[in-house]
Amino acid sequence: MRRSGTAVATAFAALLAILTQGHAPPATGRDIGSLADRSVVIAPGALLTDPLALHVSVITPNAIGSAFLLERDVLATAAHLVRGLAPGTRVILRRAGVAADTEAVLTAVSRDLDLALLRPPPGFALPVPPADAVVAPALPLAAAGAVPVRDPGVLALRRRADGAATGDMLRIPGVGTGLIARLAGVAPGFSGGPVLDDRGRLVGMIVAIRRRPASASAFAPRQPASAATVEEAFVLPAAALRAEARRLLATRAASLR
Repeated sequence: MRRSGTAVATAFAALLAILTQGHAPPATGRDIGSLADRSVVIAPGALLTDPLALHVSVITPNAIGSAFLLERDVLATAAHLVRGLAPGTRVILRRAGVAADTEAVLTAVSRDLDLALLRPPPGFALPVPPADAVVAPALPLAAAGAVPVRDPGVLALRRRADGAATGDMLRIPGVGTGLIARLAGVAPGFSGGPVLDDRGRLVGMIVAIRRRPASASAFAPRQPASAATVEEAFVLPAAALRAEARRLLATRAASLR
């Protein structure tokens, strides 16, 4: 028997609170991800299906997470990663294949979605998804994240998680309305990471993850990983991210006049 939408949202919100208390990053370290990022923008019609090529790690005083270029000069990340930071605060960006860290400036935080916007430094570029996906049940998906590790010489490992859309949607107040994706290997640190379909189109951004027994139909608190569990992510849709980003940027521009 499936739980009500309210129960589902409550369970996911409770898990979000657990996962977003901060991932306690060490003070130093290097990203040892295997994919060297290239600073390019995808040409219209081009395909780029590996989300790791879009991914950049975000390091704040209290958390390690992910971000990606939603559009040129606008990085999207999860708002809970920058909780407590004021606009104008600088956070660290780390890319695989790039020796030196860079900094981005926190420009806006949404009150309605778990979305924050960062301004990258001049000359910063990553691939930008050329289009948004139309999501359907069983649509193949892939996501990228930065998983924190205890080794201060490593700090975070970039990881790809593959899976599919479940077709389920739910709304969590203060987080947004999103879709549920089943993604093997998704973990804390994927928050703020991009999710693509099998044609390289942007599906959305991960803001929460959970594990549950594979045989259970109801949402449950965090479970130990095993062969009998499945891993799921709560993904804010691309269209909602773009609409809220436009609103936030317009509001910020108006305040600077």
